[in-house]
Amino acid sequence: MNKKKNRRRLASAMGVALTPLVLLASAGSASADTWCWKPDGYDMRKGDTTWAKSQTQAASTWEDWVFRGPTFRCPTNVPGCSYAWGETKTTGWQWNVNVTVNNPIPYLNKILPSVTPSYGRNGSTSTTFTNTVNLSPGQYAQPIQLVLRRWTKGTFVGAFRTDHSSCGGGQERYWWDGNYEFGTWTANLRVKDYGTYNVYK
Repeated sequence: MNKKKNRRRLASAMGVALTPLVLLASAGSASADTWCWKPDGYDMRKGDTTWAKSQTQAASTWEDWVFRGPTFRCPTNVPGCSYAWGETKTTGWQWNVNVTVNNPIPYLNKILPSVTPSYGRNGSTSTTFTNTVNLSPGQYAQPIQLVLRRWTKGTFVGAFRTDHSSCGGGQERYWWDGNYEFGTWTANLRVKDYGTYNVYK
């Protein structure tokens, strides 16, 4: 059994690295670098890195408010107000919804849900609210932190493949195909995050 040096491929700006996966697909002849496994006994630690490739992005983004601070109201009996919260706030955020995966290999459907939560869906936002906002009489101001998100759809790239040729002992021959695209995924991915004030009346 030949050993192959691990290498990594860089995902696009919206892509996120995944655990190596096995794709049982028949195509062509195996390359010189191969592994021999039983169909249900492959070694997840070998091979290259599967990554999520962005194919489609929505034209617009939407705001996910992850923090709302105390509200200040400018009195109605003054010409106007200046307001600054003057504090530093760090907010951790994580999303547990809005990721779906579809791929043609039933066994992989059991694996992918365990790795998809890492698709850029957690992080933190830190803001020092030093900016001053000018308010009209009766207006409200509230410090907020938000994550700008965009609906994105794509495919997976890179997987082990097989032509089902035998290595003996019930094992089949596998090789790594770093260009193979399979399955689909959709998610609301982070574009950027920042702090600001919500001013309203």
